Amino acid sequence: MNLSFFRKHPLLFVIIIFFGLFFSSTVIAANLKLYFAVQNSGSVKSANPQAIAIADKQLVVDKLLKLIQQRLLIAHDVARWKWNHKRPIEDLKREQELLLRVRQQAKIHSLEPDTVAAFFEAQIEAGKLIQKVDFQNWQKQGIKSFPNVPDLNQTLRPSLDKLNTEFVFSLTKLTPILGCPQIQKSIQSRFQVIIQGDGIDQQVQRLAISPLLKFQSASCK
Repeated sequence: MNLSFFRKHPLLFVIIIFFGLFFSSTVIAANLKLYFAVQNSGSVKSANPQAIAIADKQLVVDKLLKLIQQRLLIAHDVARWKWNHKRPIEDLKREQELLLRVRQQAKIHSLEPDTVAAFFEAQIEAGKLIQKVDFQNWQKQGIKSFPNVPDLNQTLRPSLDKLNTEFVFSLTKLTPILGCPQIQKSIQSRFQVIIQGDGIDQQVQRLAISPLLKFQSASCK
């Protein structure tokens, strides 16, 4: 095509110019997008290790606090079963068996048995606080019994045993860093947000987390 052709067909000339500019801008935009993607990717890679490490630690802290919450909430059904069967809240034999078992598990996972036992003892005592308040309320209300309560031996204790095993795994992950200021601060800022529910007041919360705030770590990164 020569210049005279475009003089006879000006519209075609405009269309060709338009598409030329369009494809040029598209190519430039694609190259710019690729350039900035590469730049951003480099900065993300340099920042990721520390950010990921902090996020991972936070997840483990939150997991442990959620396990505490779950165990405390099960205390209501335990209390209902005991109320129905006229059983006392305190079961020292069962408690001692649990503490002996977690000491053994602590040794298997290279944890300090006394420290782990203190943590579980706090969970037991916090659960009993909830049960005592339940008993007091039901006595005032004149409640005789509750229908459809899960069985203590067939359902509730297996659920508690499963939670106890998960506690040990979480403590295994956290113990090396549990005494670090960053982790202690995380526990302090998160426990009231996560450990919530029926009957879980500040006294119960603080009793349940108290052993976690006494941990000491040899090194903190």
